[in-house]
Amino acid sequence: MLLLLSWWAALPGALALAALWVLPGWAVTRPLGARGIVGLGAGPAVTAAMLGGLGVLYGAVGIRWSLGSALTGLLGVVLLATAAGGLLRRRSVGRFVVPARGEGVWPGTWSASSWSSWSSWSSWSSSSSAAWWRGLALPAPFTRAEAAGLTLALAVAAVLIAGPVVAGMGAPDRPEQAWDAVFHLNALALVRESGNASTLGALAPMYGGGRPYYPIVWHAMAAVAPGLSSVPAAANLQNLVLGAVVWPAGVAALTRVAVRPVLPALVAPVLAASFVAYPTVVLTVLAPWPYGLSIAVLPGALAALVVALRTPWLWGPKLAGTLIAALAVGGTVAAHGSGAFSVIAVAGALVVVVLARQARHWWAGRPRLVTVVAVACAGLLAVLALAVARFPALRSTLGFERGGADSYVPTLKKLLVDAPLVYEYGDVGLGHVAVTVLVVVGAVVCLLRRRARWLVLGWAGAVVLVLLAAGPVENPLRGLTGFWYTQAARIAPLMVLPAVLLAAVGLTAVGDRLARLLGGARGATASGGSRALVASVAVLVVVVATSGGMRWGVKEQVTASVYEPGQIAWGTMLTEGELALMQRLPGQLPADAVVLGDPFNGSAYLPALAGVDVVFPQLGAVQGGHARTLERSLDQIRTDPAVCAAARALGVTHVYTDNAGAADGAKVHARTAAMRALDTSSGFELVDSGGTARVWRLTAC
Repeated sequence: MLLLLSWWAALPGALALAALWVLPGWAVTRPLGARGIVGLGAGPAVTAAMLGGLGVLYGAVGIRWSLGSALTGLLGVVLLATAAGGLLRRRSVGRFVVPARGEGVWPGTWSASSWSSWSSWSSWSSSSSAAWWRGLALPAPFTRAEAAGLTLALAVAAVLIAGPVVAGMGAPDRPEQAWDAVFHLNALALVRESGNASTLGALAPMYGGGRPYYPIVWHAMAAVAPGLSSVPAAANLQNLVLGAVVWPAGVAALTRVAVRPVLPALVAPVLAASFVAYPTVVLTVLAPWPYGLSIAVLPGALAALVVALRTPWLWGPKLAGTLIAALAVGGTVAAHGSGAFSVIAVAGALVVVVLARQARHWWAGRPRLVTVVAVACAGLLAVLALAVARFPALRSTLGFERGGADSYVPTLKKLLVDAPLVYEYGDVGLGHVAVTVLVVVGAVVCLLRRRARWLVLGWAGAVVLVLLAAGPVENPLRGLTGFWYTQAARIAPLMVLPAVLLAAVGLTAVGDRLARLLGGARGATASGGSRALVASVAVLVVVVATSGGMRWGVKEQVTASVYEPGQIAWGTMLTEGELALMQRLPGQLPADAVVLGDPFNGSAYLPALAGVDVVFPQLGAVQGGHARTLERSLDQIRTDPAVCAAARALGVTHVYTDNAGAADGAKVHARTAAMRALDTSSGFELVDSGGTARVWRLTAC
């Protein structure tokens, strides 16, 4: 094995990353009132918000981004949150008593009538801070047995999600070979080198000095990953943490507050492991890692949003819940701008319904207040919409052109079996059909019981968006998918999230029905609850078994298609010999070396793998006339003086070539055909070689 870092050696770094993502945000939400799974689930989203803010602040005042400065800033925010929580408790108006569980309205047992009974909370009286935070509409705490069950479920989910990815990856420091991965690996290396983690300009060098805005929270955290000096290892382990730790915990939190009974929250993380669309596809073969982070923290952010919406209108708890939700939702947006539209797509219906009900309740006594607030909110939304519409990054996203299919039917068939929507992997089997059936059962249950119906709307809406993105281009509604680059595979995670919750509802409904059939329908007794638990777990075990370990093989195949040389989707950029070459180069090139090479032949990996500057650090087009001259005319280096002039202007000292072509399974692109036609018979001195790649010292100029 070429790459030497073992999984055991990488484990401490992975654990440290998990702690860094969860604990700072949890430490902020706790003094503001969040407890239990809600605080843990929303913690990573709040952490993302803090990283985004600190990165911009440090960049503006010139503080270098490092593990020490990041931890110092995070600690400062935690202290501010602690002070804010204490101030809210001391300043809370009125005294209120928290009733015993089962008496009056309890945060964990909201019904449709609860929205009109919020004023009953104002009669509560207590001076203890321990009682104050219970004014938040949090679910009842887990018992010890329930907490143990959730811990086991999260552990099983982590294994089922991370296991096949680890197997397909091969080694923790193996670089992923996908278009977006090249960019993000080099962006991570740039943040480490520059010490700048600001969303406003840190990655400008990646574009030749243009495009100042880029969501950089993912890179900011990976750049300070403790004990992980390897750029690919930091990237790979962070994605594993996001997919196998952050995502299942957020799913459990959202299920607990949205569905309310405990049992669905216990099975939801395991059911989440059955989907390939997220996290496997997004965090491997698709590789828009900042977007993947935004989706990973989305369920936790929505859990905080649901709590804030359900919290009664006592100013202290309501303000605290709103602040937690604002930080968590802000974290999804800081991770990637599309997070704002992801929140709207999944939970927009819930927000509208809750606010409309509250406005209707207030209208009887305060019609002028409701009118003023409604007009003000509408005006604010209009201003925000106009401001966002003028944002260059959003305009370029909405204007991204992508082809589609002639029919919606093929994509609909893929959705039923959760087949990858970004690359053809052949027959993925029917292992997901059982989960699809549970999703449908859960949707029917929610509609019939008139509970959590917004999940059904979110799921159906996401399915429609996926079909629009993948279908005929002439459909005018297809423009709605532009917020996600009009790519079905990017939108699919928005379908996965409500689908997981609906499947959890469906599974527990099936388990409850089986328990009643087997136990004589004794009702909601303790023994009946135990039978429902056993039956639900039995159904879950059957689903895991019949799906091949939650489709382990498919997830391993998808992962290997961007990590294993020779199996790379859309062409291999680095072979084992070329990876070995890059490991040797730092000792063979001068510190000020600048390498020119076709980015599609692997040379673009040099900043991330060897710490060497290159002219083309990404597969996308780089701005600047000199770069374009080299890209289009490098094969004329001996006859066109402009080529050498461009090389001197960019400080080029070395050239990287690779004679492997498409017939050899290599990645090629028409844009760089002139670079592949370069003649190195004279004007070039060989430095080192590996596989079909060569590194030359440029003497022709």
